[in-house]
Amino acid sequence: SIVITVAKQEPTVMTMLECAEPSLVAWRVLARVGDAFMTVDEEDAVAVMKRLARPLGSDPAIVSGESGGAGLAGLVRAAGDRRIRAALGLDTHSRVLVINSEGATDHGRFAELVGMAPEEVFLQSA
Repeated sequence: SIVITVAKQEPTVMTMLECAEPSLVAWRVLARVGDAFMTVDEEDAVAVMKRLARPLGSDPAIVSGESGGAGLAGLVRAAGDRRIRAALGLDTHSRVLVINSEGATDHGRFAELVGMAPEEVFLQSA
């Protein structure tokens, strides 16, 4: 595999993931252990923020930033697409680890996207 530089595009809501090329240090590891890579749509990232802030059932409320929930957004997209599930070998026996790497780095932007302040999300879990 080779490292390429992507032409600059429109800004993304996932600012912490906005880069034109991967870190060469990180790529040395990812190229060996990564099975697949995908892009995440803006709408999917924001939908994950909202779902984590307003969980179902007894799930805990989680404050996730726009970039932090990208992994879960990708998993949700993959799980909902038969072709991607098959390509990744995802089935009812799969075990998946998702890491939320970011909280609300901009409280105002979080409230704008989610419809509630991070503090309100924390109070739900108290």
